[in-house]
Amino acid sequence: MMDDIGQGGPWAGIAGQRWVDSVVLEALSRFVGPALIRQVLTQTGKDSRRIRRLPAAAMVWLVLALAIDRRLDIPSAWRQVVGTVQALWFAAALRRPPCPSAFSAARRRLGARPMRQLFCRTASPLATEQPHGSGGTFYRGRRLLGIDGVHFQIADTPANAAAFGRPTTRRGGDRVEGGYPQIHAVGLMELGTHVVCEAVLKPSKNNEYPLVGHLLQHAPPGSLVLWDKGFYGYRALAEALDRQVHVLGRVTRSATFKSIKTLSDGSFLAKMYLTTQDKRQDTHGIVIRVIQYTFDDPNRSGPRNHGEPHRLYTTLLDAEQYPARELVVLYHERWEFELSNDEVKTHQLTKDMPTHLRSRTPVGVVQEFYGLLIAYNAVRQLMHEAARSVNIEPDQLSFIHAVRVIRETIPIMRAAPVPQLPFLYRAMIRSIAAGRLPPRRDRINPRVVKVKMSKFAKKRPEHYALPPPQKPFAHAVVILK
Repeated sequence: MMDDIGQGGPWAGIAGQRWVDSVVLEALSRFVGPALIRQVLTQTGKDSRRIRRLPAAAMVWLVLALAIDRRLDIPSAWRQVVGTVQALWFAAALRRPPCPSAFSAARRRLGARPMRQLFCRTASPLATEQPHGSGGTFYRGRRLLGIDGVHFQIADTPANAAAFGRPTTRRGGDRVEGGYPQIHAVGLMELGTHVVCEAVLKPSKNNEYPLVGHLLQHAPPGSLVLWDKGFYGYRALAEALDRQVHVLGRVTRSATFKSIKTLSDGSFLAKMYLTTQDKRQDTHGIVIRVIQYTFDDPNRSGPRNHGEPHRLYTTLLDAEQYPARELVVLYHERWEFELSNDEVKTHQLTKDMPTHLRSRTPVGVVQEFYGLLIAYNAVRQLMHEAARSVNIEPDQLSFIHAVRVIRETIPIMRAAPVPQLPFLYRAMIRSIAAGRLPPRRDRINPRVVKVKMSKFAKKRPEHYALPPPQKPFAHAVVILK
């Protein structure tokens, strides 16, 4: 399978007019193949029909290069795509590189549909159930998936603000808009591998709940989906059951339940209804299982919240097969989604820039967003391959280490002769596998932020250096009966 890496080496096609059609980021070509890119471009009607210096296939690779390394400007990313050796060759031949407006025009010609279709064609669960590892991929034979949302700040242009909106808050009774427009992405992720299986964009102000039905269509039957209280609702639960997908989620404080049966582990069965009339007449009810618990470790919830009750609900109704304490501990695998968001926004992109995405038009934002996810999934697939090569779980490897290795390898593989590419690829996988993470500490983080205009309290000195929990998480759980 190594023979499919590369497209002819650094000198391939240099004498031809369409030399640029041969460009490819060899480090990612096992995940995003040139043949697949050509197929998607043909299906979306975006394949270049005449000789261009910047054909559509090259623009796909440029978008992916920008997604791998946000620090690069477009000319630098272009040199990564075509190879420094080729760029120097053409400079020596007095051939000018494309100007900025040429790149902008080429990206406009490409549009967003090919990147969206390419994401859909490459986004699928990776994990296979194996006896080794730290868990988090399957639970009692059920694939673990998560649904959550994340926002991205985008370039402050009138077009982006009109299309996606800005965050707002109130200060002194006055409505105040945020400094940058935002997009909000809602995604379905395989928790064990962090692979994004589906993601959809919406304006920053729109509710993410209506998107759950679409995301559940991409969840394999029999899987277990974990989500937060924002997705609690009758319709979302009905959609999941229609797809033969099970759910484990938090319950809003306002929800009330009437127990219809108490189970052996202290959880109880109840019914959810769509309308008040259905509840009065006991029609169209969906049976769920409710788990109430608290913590007896004052350092885990904080002194003010010590003893505060928490509630989960699930469609896994068998208390013997799915004990309540196991589900409480399992629910915290949902935080893998938060870790994935941090990987994308802090490490794959950069926290040193005011915006996450640089595109100044709505179509460019969508194009860049799906390029970002394609590149993220490519990194995660390489990490999965590296983890399997040393018989560990992918979440035991460092994401930022993998990204750094890939960034360093791209120009090396681009400049290498084709016969050396399989060797370089294997070396890259071994290097990624060497980036082992230390065991995760048993710790907590207060719900505070440094950024203003947030619903959370502002981060203060007293929120640093908190005492560690006195007990492991599982030992601190107390099921309420």
